[in-house]
Amino acid sequence: MTTQRIDGALLLTGDSITAVRYAVRVALAARHRNGLPAHPLLVELAAAVADPGTTDTEPEPAQQDHTELIDTREAARMLGCSNRQARRLAPLLGGRIHAGRWLLDRDAVTEHIEGTAA
Repeated sequence: MTTQRIDGALLLTGDSITAVRYAVRVALAARHRNGLPAHPLLVELAAAVADPGTTDTEPEPAQQDHTELIDTREAARMLGCSNRQARRLAPLLGGRIHAGRWLLDRDAVTEHIEGTAA
């Protein structure tokens, strides 16, 4: 690995760039897996260390998600089913696990209710 500090900047070459690419991909995947938005600085760093010619567009800024998230207990109350059944439905309704709990978008649950009532 080749790294060199120059006036407050860090120059990466060779395997150092590959290592940074890997670390950024792991961090972005972990945020996605945990239901968190991609941090803008990570997106910017990923674009900066990408292989030449692999990105031809500017990275899109992270969008703020203004959806109301509910747990399976609230979803079960809305759906008129047990908490266990709400947990079974969570992946089908776009739910995600955060800190060991299923969180669902209230709008997705409402749309499911309207779709099953029709």
